[in-house]
Amino acid sequence: MNIKYRINEREYRSAAKLELRKRSRWTLLEYYMPYIFAIIWIAASLIPDDFDLLLTLGIIPVFMAILWMRRGRFGRDYQRKRNFHLLHSLDLDRNGLRLETTDGTARTTWANYVKFAEDSDNFVLFLKNGHEFFPIPKDHLTPPQRDELEAMLASRLPRVE
Repeated sequence: MNIKYRINEREYRSAAKLELRKRSRWTLLEYYMPYIFAIIWIAASLIPDDFDLLLTLGIIPVFMAILWMRRGRFGRDYQRKRNFHLLHSLDLDRNGLRLETTDGTARTTWANYVKFAEDSDNFVLFLKNGHEFFPIPKDHLTPPQRDELEAMLASRLPRVE
């Protein structure tokens, strides 16, 4: 199977969010931390007898700032990972993946990946070491290619639900 695509910042952000939700329980907690913080803030502001609207609504700019900082972090990660900016030609077979870009060719086996996840926008392959992941955006795939890729990944790697 051969796929040609280029990853833009929006697709990278979407894949990074999927990675946060599906990597482990700690990264899931990191993903939901702004929402948990907002709920705790609102609950704490409602506990005293004197209701303070400014304190209660003060979470809105804090919540937006936290989400904005996360978005900025993903943007900086994308800018730092220059290989995602290049045109990718990805070949998948029973032995592994071969990624061809203008920088060169890289070959990896299925043993380098521990699991995969998917949502409506991306497939994400989780590498064994650290928090690295390999995104494959679905925008550049036809429906038969999506089905074939999903079947190939499911036969080689465990799916994260």
